[in-house]
Amino acid sequence: MKIFNPKVSIVIPVFNGSNYLKKAIDSALAQSYKNIEIIVVNDGSNDKGATEKIAKSYGNKIKYYKKENGGVATALNLGINKMSGEYFSWLSHDDMYYPDKVEKQIEFLEKLEDKKVVLYSNYTILRGTKTTPVVHNHEMLIRKKKYSLLRGCVNGITVLVPKSIFEEMGEFNPEYRCTQDYHYWQKIQTKYDFVHMEEVLSITRLHRKQDSNVSPRVVEEGDELWINMIKKMPDDEKVQYENTLYNFYYEIVRFLELTPYVGALYYCKKILENLEKEYNDKPITFKVSVVMPFYNHPAETINALKSALRQSYKNTEIIIINDGSTEDISGIENLVKQYTNVRLINAEKNAGPAAARNAGIKESTGEYIAFLDSDDEFLENKIERQLSKMVKHNLNISYTSYIKRSGETEIITRNLKLTGIVVPLIISDCTIATPTVIVKKSLLTDNDIKFNENIRVCEDICFWLEIAKYSEILLVDEPLTVVNVDTNSTAYDEEKIIIGIKNILVYLFTDEYYSNYNSDISWVCDNFHRINQDVLIRRNHGSIGNYTSEKTRINQFIINSFPYRVAMRFYVGGPKGVAKAVKKRIKK
Repeated sequence: MKIFNPKVSIVIPVFNGSNYLKKAIDSALAQSYKNIEIIVVNDGSNDKGATEKIAKSYGNKIKYYKKENGGVATALNLGINKMSGEYFSWLSHDDMYYPDKVEKQIEFLEKLEDKKVVLYSNYTILRGTKTTPVVHNHEMLIRKKKYSLLRGCVNGITVLVPKSIFEEMGEFNPEYRCTQDYHYWQKIQTKYDFVHMEEVLSITRLHRKQDSNVSPRVVEEGDELWINMIKKMPDDEKVQYENTLYNFYYEIVRFLELTPYVGALYYCKKILENLEKEYNDKPITFKVSVVMPFYNHPAETINALKSALRQSYKNTEIIIINDGSTEDISGIENLVKQYTNVRLINAEKNAGPAAARNAGIKESTGEYIAFLDSDDEFLENKIERQLSKMVKHNLNISYTSYIKRSGETEIITRNLKLTGIVVPLIISDCTIATPTVIVKKSLLTDNDIKFNENIRVCEDICFWLEIAKYSEILLVDEPLTVVNVDTNSTAYDEEKIIIGIKNILVYLFTDEYYSNYNSDISWVCDNFHRINQDVLIRRNHGSIGNYTSEKTRINQFIINSFPYRVAMRFYVGGPKGVAKAVKKRIKK
């Protein structure tokens, strides 16, 4: 069997780099992968020989070339012309590699059937002595490979490029002093894929003397670059990536607002405004089915039902499911009789919210499903505002920010990060409130997605996790729902929280798709462990009189629960310990 051991050329362009060059070269020499060569190209430094002295001090450990100043592109071109390796790896003189950078990339490349690709990875930013990891959305970059460039995810010092691509595509363009890399990556992307690796493999240093901080051409070239990338992407491909042209420009505007490229931002905003006018002129006629389960509490249920009846959007049906109530519901029945678009379904026995919602979905006739809990309320324009956003973005599911009401206190709750491709963030940070959701019924029926009727706590979160495997999720950042909470709510009940996280963990560990997200699941394990520890500490420090069998029962419940054992296995045995615990559970 042939061993995959290609030679890798690490090219280090440098201009007046005496402050940092040594650390860059040392990090290249420290690579665990040994079939490498290091090429340092001095791009006409004028620091009285300081840069050259450092480079020459390494003797034959590196290859050193000196040229007149022409910019990074010309230095890279010389290094590529001089390299003898099969793969090119770029290292700026003020940056560094982690020791396993090249080894991890060669191992990754070896597993790929098509090796004529550009690999790139996450990285660390170093400001002074402070480090911050930059971890891109891997799921997004797998599904939408062109976003490697359109979302600015490719840092040159993370790449590994086959030399054969340079031989085919030519040289970096020296006309670009600040964006020479992205202009070249664009050329490559017309024919070859950029493949993201999740590991953090390089360190990029931020300091005052960088071109990104001192060159007036940064913004000018950046504006030109992004406008050019957007123009060159065909409209049908934009729709393929983001469902509608409106959504494409909406998302690119959100990205550009975080960059200095005001020209590109203005260009995209003008297009978005025109698309907004087009959509506003189109009437929306889809039918929305509001599914509302209830168990007892008729007064609150009537209040919730009335909020659904007051909706400004009129093409609705309301399906309320009586989940085996034991109280008098005649007031609800009388209200239902007054409206032709309201149906009451009576369950034979109390089976929990999951079963009730599934029954409502089954009976629904609308193209869209909205959920409403019996103790919450819709604002009058909730469905109208939310549905219009969904149509513009052509997304299958959306949720809104909401008003959390506790007594006289109201707080607007939102999570601006949880939108678009939400995996894996949704594993550790699912803030979707059920009454804020509208989902296309076809998404549920086509993929056989249902609420898990075997659980009664966090069955909704497991439902959103399941949906996130199949669809992007749209955040409509408007507080259009009131979620009422009190001491009986799950958020304030430690036992329910423990049971809920347990249910989530069992889902995550036994689901083929999610079980691979070890680091994100470990956060949930950590949270589960912390909450349990807090409960145990409070119980153990309670009064002697409270030290009863009840405390013992809860302690035993916690310690014996599957997720607690998984969390402990993770701390003691790492991922292998977790795997053993899950396999043991599945066998049972």
